[in-house]
Amino acid sequence: MTRIVPRSLVATLLSLTFVMAGCDKGEKKDKKPDEDEASAADQALTVQLPPRPDFNEGKIDEKYSDNAWSIYGLRKSIDDNIKAGDAGTEVEVRGYVQEIYQAPVCEGNVALCPPGKQPHFWLTDRPDDAGKKRAMMVVNYAFSIPEWEAATWKDVPNVIINKGEQYTIKGRFKRFSDSGFADDRGLFEFIAYKATDPKTGVEGWIYPPGAAWHPINKAAEEEQQRKLIEAASKAAAANRGK
Repeated sequence: MTRIVPRSLVATLLSLTFVMAGCDKGEKKDKKPDEDEASAADQALTVQLPPRPDFNEGKIDEKYSDNAWSIYGLRKSIDDNIKAGDAGTEVEVRGYVQEIYQAPVCEGNVALCPPGKQPHFWLTDRPDDAGKKRAMMVVNYAFSIPEWEAATWKDVPNVIINKGEQYTIKGRFKRFSDSGFADDRGLFEFIAYKATDPKTGVEGWIYPPGAAWHPINKAAEEEQQRKLIEAASKAAAANRGK
């Protein structure tokens, strides 16, 4: 015997079916990802932050206990110190020799080789400072001696600079040297450096042989001036006696 189902009941059952299907879809849509999967995704995301800046980089005491300048100290008040150097003020600076200029080796016709620069080296505040960012050029520390003056300078202590060693140097802090070098950050014109005299064993100021300001040349210049003044005095006295 066939049972007839009322149409109203069929419609009710169909509507309930659609509602349940909709609920299932909504649950799937709102379902959160598995916690393990979220953790794995977080681990895959790595953020690379820049290193913290070192605000003390390159800084050092402006002066040492004996009043010698550091390179940092000279450049901290660069305008005032350059002005003093241009006026002829001599100061002392202490630092490590970072690099010594070596003239390029020229092969072939020497006449066609470009001339090398005058001797110079670079000084830094720390022995491990690399690059020229904090280095200071030091010029006029060595001169060629003509053959006719060789005997004069034969036994005179020479300036010997070794890479990596620390020196105290006396000179003038300038932007433009008398020998043609220039550096906007300031360079140092060498006058003398503190070293031990190989003959006497006494520490003192060693000047570059052949330099116009070497005590030997200064003494010779003063002697020449004395003779000129003496000759002029004698000539004046002779004229008065006529």
